[in-house]
Amino acid sequence: MFLIFALITLAGAVALVFQRNLVVAGLCLVLCFMGVSGLFLLLANPVAAALQIIVYSGAIVVLLLFVVMLLNEHQEEAAVRARPLQRWLSVAVLLVLGAGVVKLVAGSKLLKQLDASPMPPAMTLNTLGDALFGRHLLGFEVAGLLLLAAMVGAVALVKRDL
Repeated sequence: MFLIFALITLAGAVALVFQRNLVVAGLCLVLCFMGVSGLFLLLANPVAAALQIIVYSGAIVVLLLFVVMLLNEHQEEAAVRARPLQRWLSVAVLLVLGAGVVKLVAGSKLLKQLDASPMPPAMTLNTLGDALFGRHLLGFEVAGLLLLAAMVGAVALVKRDL
């Protein structure tokens, strides 16, 4: 099952990177988020999986697609010409950097400590609700107002004749 969810996540991410249409790229992002939520289910954390679907796949992607469709007033410029040398050089640099990151993470002391430590208790909806709407209520409300102000500001900048 891990391999299936990992491949779904990877396919969504790769399709997102190579997509030219922003709306289709947003839908590829949803596919990637669904794969991540499946990985959370495999980690026996259904709360994180549900939040991944509700918050990211639902709210954030809908907000992203809404703003993209609302503000899409200009046409994209056509590419001047293909640069194959830069493309292959960037792929080579990406592979070298990726291999270096994998080597550093695989050999880290922290990863070995995480393997030896016991798993923390799973989060329940009660503990999440108490934390979110108790101690962190002000931060939760401020984040919501900040997102609303950013969206209204973006609309006001583009649509001056409203």
